[in-house]
Amino acid sequence: MPSLFRFSLLVGLVLVLAGCASPTQLPTPTAKLSRVSSDIFIVDGRTKGNPNAKVTLVIYSDFQCPYCRQFWRDVEPRIESDYIKTGKISYTYKYFPVIDKGKIGESHWAAYGAECANEQNKFWEFQDKLFAEWYGENVGAFTLDKLKIYATEMKLDTTKFNACLDSNRHAPLVLEHLTEALQLRLPGTPYFLLNGRRLNTPTLDYAEFWKPIEEELKAR
Repeated sequence: MPSLFRFSLLVGLVLVLAGCASPTQLPTPTAKLSRVSSDIFIVDGRTKGNPNAKVTLVIYSDFQCPYCRQFWRDVEPRIESDYIKTGKISYTYKYFPVIDKGKIGESHWAAYGAECANEQNKFWEFQDKLFAEWYGENVGAFTLDKLKIYATEMKLDTTKFNACLDSNRHAPLVLEHLTEALQLRLPGTPYFLLNGRRLNTPTLDYAEFWKPIEEELKAR
């Protein structure tokens, strides 16, 4: 990504997110963005389900977001049983740490922790742990020390996990996801793309998901 374009994206982040810090406080993105349509860019996320599925569902989420937790608790298990485990769709999680408002805080740290857990093939289990432990925004649920405790409780290799978390090595990836969400002008979290199309989910009712998923499956 050209440096001028990268800088313009970071300036856009500062302008869009209230209470943002200077771009110099944020890590430099490293992954390349690949265009898949005229206005959508894709950076790798954490994916499960059928990798060859013709229907893809992507969620942009913040581990501190209460509505993201609501989706995880009430809707994701049904999508898992009806569509992911049956191989009908692929499902991808992407980080959109909006609650940090441009600073590096608990939303970012939780995302870094999830990536460190992913190094041990435990991303989805760590996602479940984070949402299960959530009890409010910026109240200390996802401090670095708490994330290390969660890793211990999950019986991860804590030496590797702690070293990973302390290194901040996944900060560029999380910034790439955040930058992508801003490029897409997503209004908040959770937000969903179904085969690259913005999904309207005002109430997070399961019908807002299964109906368009079924339409996409029939169309293919």
